[in-house]
Amino acid sequence: MENFDHRFQRTDQWMPVYSWLETLDTDEVVKSKEIIDWLTENSDVREQLNSRHSRYHLMHYIKKCHMKILKRREKKKGPQFTKTVSVSEVKSSENVEKVVPLQTADYNASTAVPKESELNKAKQTEALRKYEILVELEKQLSMHLPKPVNTGDKGN
Repeated sequence: MENFDHRFQRTDQWMPVYSWLETLDTDEVVKSKEIIDWLTENSDVREQLNSRHSRYHLMHYIKKCHMKILKRREKKKGPQFTKTVSVSEVKSSENVEKVVPLQTADYNASTAVPKESELNKAKQTEALRKYEILVELEKQLSMHLPKPVNTGDKGN
């Protein structure tokens, strides 16, 4: 077996879980149902982990481990682009109307989700990933688009 220095403090009881997580071919953090299904199929591992950890801890730790594995994979790959964007597509996308979400007096979407929740952390991770992709795309586009000429005319 390889030397896994990059792993957390892995004990023998967690090794099957890490092995399973590393074989998953997905870009999203494993869902609770998938974890339960896997633990059901691997009853000996489930029994061993349930004897030492609560269900909440198992789910939380497995998702946390998978998130770290995904981040590590993403760092190794770097941003991947599947579609080449043409100049006409970029120009047409500039004409898209911006939609502002409605806010009511008694509900604020930014505070509706607790800051320490898994959902909020997943959203932050996704937002950061999208931001990094956009920065990389902007770099690629700037090489193909002419720089704007400043004429000093402000519209009149």
